[in-house]
Amino acid sequence: MKSKSWLSVLLVSAGIALADEAAMEVIPLVNRPASEVRALLAPLLDADDRVIDNGSSLIVKSAPARLAEIEALIQKLDTRLSNLLISVLQTSSKTAAELNAEARIAASPNTIQMRGMVGNTEDLRNRQQHQQLRTLEGQPAHIKTGQVRPVQNYSVYSSAYGNSVIGNTQMMEASTGFAVTPHLTGNQVLIDIEPWSDRFQRNGNMDTQSAHTSLRANLGEWVEIAGNADAEQAESSGFNSFNRSTEKNVLRILIKVDQAD
Repeated sequence: MKSKSWLSVLLVSAGIALADEAAMEVIPLVNRPASEVRALLAPLLDADDRVIDNGSSLIVKSAPARLAEIEALIQKLDTRLSNLLISVLQTSSKTAAELNAEARIAASPNTIQMRGMVGNTEDLRNRQQHQQLRTLEGQPAHIKTGQVRPVQNYSVYSSAYGNSVIGNTQMMEASTGFAVTPHLTGNQVLIDIEPWSDRFQRNGNMDTQSAHTSLRANLGEWVEIAGNADAEQAESSGFNSFNRSTEKNVLRILIKVDQAD
């Protein structure tokens, strides 16, 4: 009788061991890279779960019941990537609030339609550069436009025979563009962006503005990344006169992300 009891215990223990034995499965991905899905899974895994990035698939090792749960979750995370249209505006005459107000008026059901620039558009000192690109969410992308000009450099060398000046021509590029990686989260987008803007000056120097930031924005709304203000002030006075002039040039960098599907 005692031997039968021990046999029953052994059989029950073996059954529990077989039930708890880990199973392994290779789960192919259709839409998203394995590294992205694995990063989303990591906080949800138990201590005994193992998920390995295999490029276009995930290798999952877990208990059979748990494996089915992980596979179902992977199928939900492996959704189709959205196409995004990213617009970057570098301007000295517009603000994010003004652009969003114009968009709301243009989209209203009323008969009044307002498009284009609001206010005085004849200021020749206004600087504006508008760039757009399409990319998939989660994928890095960049765009760059510019021009190349020859710049003359001079060097002075001293010797026993006097000074000599040697000149050489160097090609310099002034470009405007941005590098961006967007991540879509519902009706909002997480953006890691690095815009820049170069401009040749009359004296041969180059004016450069750049920024690097990460931000969260609503789809379809303009937000300001950075701004730069240059102010100049001059004063003069005489026996019977006083003149004063002030000049301020603000260059804003604005971004908007739209879903292009």
